[in-house]
Amino acid sequence: MSRGGRDLSEALEEFLSLCARVLFYLGGLVAIIAIGLLVFTCFAVGSDPSNSSHVAEAVRNVEIFQKVLIVGLLGVGIGSSYLFWGGELLGAAQIMGAAALYFAPLYLPSLIGDKSTDATKDAYGALQTGGVVLGIMGLLVVIVDVTIRVQQRVKTGAKADSIKYGKGIKEENDKQNIILGKCWQLPFCRKFVRERCPIYHARRTCWKELVGCMCEESVIRNAMENKPIPKDALLAANFIPQNHKLSFQQKRERCFSCVIYNEHQRHKYKIAMPITVVGFIVVWVTLHGPLIGGVTALCEKINQVVHGATLGMGGNFKPPQFFVESMLAVFMVISLTYAMKLIEYVCFKIKI
Repeated sequence: MSRGGRDLSEALEEFLSLCARVLFYLGGLVAIIAIGLLVFTCFAVGSDPSNSSHVAEAVRNVEIFQKVLIVGLLGVGIGSSYLFWGGELLGAAQIMGAAALYFAPLYLPSLIGDKSTDATKDAYGALQTGGVVLGIMGLLVVIVDVTIRVQQRVKTGAKADSIKYGKGIKEENDKQNIILGKCWQLPFCRKFVRERCPIYHARRTCWKELVGCMCEESVIRNAMENKPIPKDALLAANFIPQNHKLSFQQKRERCFSCVIYNEHQRHKYKIAMPITVVGFIVVWVTLHGPLIGGVTALCEKINQVVHGATLGMGGNFKPPQFFVESMLAVFMVISLTYAMKLIEYVCFKIKI
C-alpha cells in the first residue's frame, strides 16, 4: 500500500476511534441521566400514589426517558464494542450491565418502597427494556467474537498466535491430513525425511517421543546421510534418538512450538467444537424441564434473599414463563461461549 493509502487508512481509523469514544462517553452520560430520572420518577410517584395528575404526568415522562435511555445504551454498546473489541470481558461487562437494569424491579423497591402505580410499573418496564437492548448487544458481541475465534482456529490453528514456522518451511505437495493422525500423517511432515524416520517406521508419534524431524538435528542428519532404518516397528524404535541434554520440560516446549504438533492440536479443536455445540443442544432438549425448574428456583431464591434482607420492603417478584425461558437461553449461550473459550485455551494455550 502506498504512503498516501496508509495515511488515509490511519486517518479513517483515528476518525472512527474518535466517533466511538464520543458515542461511548456521551451515550454513557445520557444513559446515566435517563436511569437517574426513571429511578427518581419511581421514588417521587411511589411516595404519593394518590395524586392521579402527578401519576399521569409521570407516565408521559417515562415514555420520553425510555427513549433517551435506549439511545444512550445504544451509544454505550456500539462505542464500547469498537473501542474494546477483542477484550475478554467486553461481552461479559455488557451483559452484567444489562442484568442490573433488567432486575431493577427486584431490588429497587427496597430503596423507594413498594408502591405500585402505572408510572412506577412503566418506569420499571423502561429499565428492563434498556436491559434487553444492552443484553442483546452484549450477546451479539460474545457470539461474533467466538465465531471469529472459531473460524480463525479452525483455519489456521496455532498460527492465530503468530507461531513462526521458520524460513522455507512449507507444506508438501503429497501431504497427508488425516484427522487426529500421527505426526507422519499430517501436513508439513516431509516425505524425504519421513521415509528415513525411525518414528515413522516404529508407527509412533514425535510428540510422545518428544523428538522429531522439526526439532532434533540427528533425525535430519541421518536422513541426509541416508542411513538405513529397519522396516520392523520394534527394531525401528531402537533407532529413535534420545537427547539427554534437555529436560522433559524443555522437550515439551519444543513440541509446543512445532508446526506438526500444532496441526495435531488444530484437529483436536475441530473435533471438540461441534461435539460441544451438539452436547449443549442435547442438554437443552433432554433436560429442559429440570433446567427451567432450576432457573425458576434461582429467581425465587434471589427474591427471598432480597425480601428478607430488606425486611419485606423488596416486593414479591414472580418471574413469568417467558422471562424464565429467556434467562435459560442467556445462561446456555454464555455457558457455551465460555466452554468454547475453554477448549481454545486447552488446545492452543496449555496444549493438552
